[in-house]
Amino acid sequence: MSTPIEAAVPNVVVVDPRFEAYKQLADSARLGRINLHIRSSGAEAIKLARRRTVDAWLIAADLDDMSGHDLVELLRSRAGDAKLAMVETDGSLHRAAEIDADAVLTHPITLRDLEELLGLPVEERSKVFAASGMARAFVTLPVGVGAAAVSIAVLLLG
Repeated sequence: MSTPIEAAVPNVVVVDPRFEAYKQLADSARLGRINLHIRSSGAEAIKLARRRTVDAWLIAADLDDMSGHDLVELLRSRAGDAKLAMVETDGSLHRAAEIDADAVLTHPITLRDLEELLGLPVEERSKVFAASGMARAFVTLPVGVGAAAVSIAVLLLG
């Protein structure tokens, strides 16, 4: 069961092997504005979907083990109210409707992009969090992904 603070801060999952492209979102996580979960493969994302309620999924077209389009299809039945967005990297994605996603986003992805995707300003979602006086960073990585952990550490320190 989540606390009011946890419920107020959106859970955002990035599924993309290019972790370095999400520096702005990592900064927002460090400030306690979002809970950011980063995975490089569809299989890792599906495991996370079984354990955690997610508000927004940001999915790259090319993953380590499947296409992002396939992952969107798999998550569509499990995502509930979560928003699914494909992340465009090479200009090949044109319309979200063609891929059954709620949106197509381009880099750099900002907190404002997430506000629009979620349909509610993050500031409103985080009022409970801000009122508590607590601040914490929440970025999770799957166990055993040493290179990913180093990349995130560089992003957070950079």
